[in-house]
Amino acid sequence: DSGAMAEGLREADLMLVFARELTEKLIRAGFEVVLTRRKDEFVGLEARMTEARASGADLFISLHADALPAGEAAGMSIYTWNPDADDRATRELAMRHDRSDLVSGLDLAGTDDEVADVLMGLARLETHPRSEAFAKFAVSELNRAGVAMHRRPVRGAAFSVLKSPDIPSVLIELGFLTDPGDRANLFDPDWRARTAQALARAIGGWSQDDAARAALSRK
Repeated sequence: DSGAMAEGLREADLMLVFARELTEKLIRAGFEVVLTRRKDEFVGLEARMTEARASGADLFISLHADALPAGEAAGMSIYTWNPDADDRATRELAMRHDRSDLVSGLDLAGTDDEVADVLMGLARLETHPRSEAFAKFAVSELNRAGVAMHRRPVRGAAFSVLKSPDIPSVLIELGFLTDPGDRANLFDPDWRARTAQALARAIGGWSQDDAARAALSRK
């Protein structure tokens, strides 16, 4: 799956390049990184989350550079799970991403649908604030690095990849291939380096804050 396409560019190619650049910075900072896609191949939504859980992931980040009709969207945004998002562009993006449903990370064998929904809702009460906390760390570091963002940088959406109730998850829309300025950024090594470094700092700050909050909650 090439992902979004515009002006002869493929989202899949651009995001794999950025994912590798971000991975390099995170490894240098002492993090263990697992790429769900290591080469130009399609990995289903369920398989991505299965690998995240098998790896014991503390944070799941989905990287995108989508395409919408010219003038409808531009700038970087960070999404967290919100099934009630009513922004038209956001709904359209969610439909594009929602190619298949996602098996949740909880063991729900032998559980009826109503009970399963309750259990997943309870799990999200703990993970969703952690996802939102990371989004705030990311916005702060990106602003500090001078990376321009959408006028509403943190948004909610019903992207399937954010459904997991057991792992804090965000989708980062690095820009839109249909916007000339965003395309230029994605091709600019300096912009990518600043953005990747800011996200690496955000992950570092968030992980320390998250661990401190977890320690307090256990007392």
